[in-house]
Order: sequence, then C-alpha cells, then structure tokens
Amino acid sequence: MTRSPDIGKLLRPEAREALQHLELYARRTVDGTLHGIHRSRRKGVSSDFDHHQNYLPGDPLKHVDWKASARHDRLYVKRHMEDTALTVRLVVDGSGSMRRTSNGSPSKYLQAARLSACLAYLVVKEHDRVGLTVAVAGQTVWLPAGSGETHLVRILQTLAAHDGEATDSLDACLRAVLERNERRGLVAVVSDLMLDPVPVRQQLSRLHAQGHEVLLFHLRDPGEEDFPFNRWVEFRNLEVAGARLRLDTVPLKRLYREEYQALAESWRQWTRKYGMHLLSVRTDEAMETCLSDYIFRRAEMGR
Repeated sequence: MTRSPDIGKLLRPEAREALQHLELYARRTVDGTLHGIHRSRRKGVSSDFDHHQNYLPGDPLKHVDWKASARHDRLYVKRHMEDTALTVRLVVDGSGSMRRTSNGSPSKYLQAARLSACLAYLVVKEHDRVGLTVAVAGQTVWLPAGSGETHLVRILQTLAAHDGEATDSLDACLRAVLERNERRGLVAVVSDLMLDPVPVRQQLSRLHAQGHEVLLFHLRDPGEEDFPFNRWVEFRNLEVAGARLRLDTVPLKRLYREEYQALAESWRQWTRKYGMHLLSVRTDEAMETCLSDYIFRRAEMGR
C-alpha cells in the first residue's frame, strides 16, 4: 500500500553532513572508466561524443539526435564522455518482511530507504547518474538513471511512497534490471535477505557476468538476529495476510540462531566467491555512518 511521500525522514541534515566529504570508490573497470579510485571524467560540460543510446523516459530532450532518429525511425540520444563516468542502479527490497521493527529501532524498509537515499545523494554530488528500482507487491517500480537535485528528489519521493508490501519479488525485480540492459555500472541491492537465495543469486550472477559491479547491503533487525524470546509467542507472517503461528520459543532459540547465522555466513561466502561486496548492518545503526565506514574501507582497497 502506498502512502503520501515524507522525504524529510530519509535524507536528514546529519546524513548530508556525514556524507559531505566522501567520494564514491569502485574497484572494477567499466566501459573504459577506471573505478580503482573513482573520479568522474566530467569537468564541466564535455563536447566529446562517445556513442548513441536508445531514448529512455527521463532523458533530456536536448540530448536527442534528431538526424539519427529520423534515419532509423526511433529516438536516439547522444552520450558524451561525461555521461560514461559511472551509473549506479539502486535495487530496494520492498517485501512485507521489510516492515519488521523491534526494540524501538526503525523498520528495515525505512533504513533501506535511508541507506539508498544517502547513496543516491553521494552519487548525485559526484555528478554521476543514479536510478532506482523497488520490488513491491509483485511489480517493479522503476526510475531511469539521472542526475541533479530534481532527480534526487524524485528518488526520495519514490522511496518514501512505500514501506514494505506483500510477497517477496526481488528476483523478478533483478530480472527487470537485466532486461533493461543498462550501461554497465554499479548495482547496489538493499535487502534483509529473508528469502529464497537461489533465484536471487542466479540474477546477481548474471548481472556480475554482464560486467556490472554488484554491491549487496544486508539489513539485520535486532529482534530477528538475537531472537530474545523465552515464552510462547504468536508470530505474524508479514508477507501473507492473516497468517499467524503460535510457538514455544524456548526450545527453538538455539536452532533459530544457528540457522540465522548460517544464512548470513552463506551470503558472505557466496559474495566473496564471486568478488562482490557485502555490507551487513543492523537497523539500530545510523545508515550514513555505516555507508561512510564502508566507503573509507573501499578507498583503502582502491589504493
């Protein structure tokens, strides 16, 4: 269910302050742009033509090549050197399990939106392009990659319009990213990973094979991780309406914690095997601090 956007709680003043002096670093070479220590090639406005690309909703009309479009009976836009620096695609898990909150901490979806907002702000600040995809209720909410303050506001409004809905559809969302066949760049996935890992890993592997750098943010709720229950408790399935289950948590505590840690460890090993980055953060932490710490570590690896 959507609601009225409230973007003020996503990109707070303290987040802007924490990110003010950061620069996004990447480790791979994407379409000739060195992402060892990422620095945009855009120095003001470049006139160096690079390639044509199909027009996508959101592309400025001033970039349309009308002669080429007339010859081929479809719209083409000109891409210049400044457009090839870095494209970031944010993919946010909007499934019902992301509504989970405990111990007074924000919900997983709210923290996912804040983390995505911080990353989008950082990319826009570096004059690069960022797009947003949200997996909600069996559909894919899609914003094309863009830059500038107006585009950033659109991303914040889209993030604020959702709060975790219905069943998981992250694998379908990732398939949509693959089908769009965007220019190779960085794909940042934000999820609690409380899902069947097999189809999601298949899509992530395909993105990686296409030359994208994949960055996975694992959001952990304190209650889900610690399982602080010592009595009979009724649990509600956030992805299936009306589904409830009453359990004696005492004999389950040890088994649950072991399985939770095993799932987290399997993701760590899988991402390490494929050379992807995994950042695991709890929802009772400040997202801007977690992102800042990660980027500083990333900078050290780049050096």
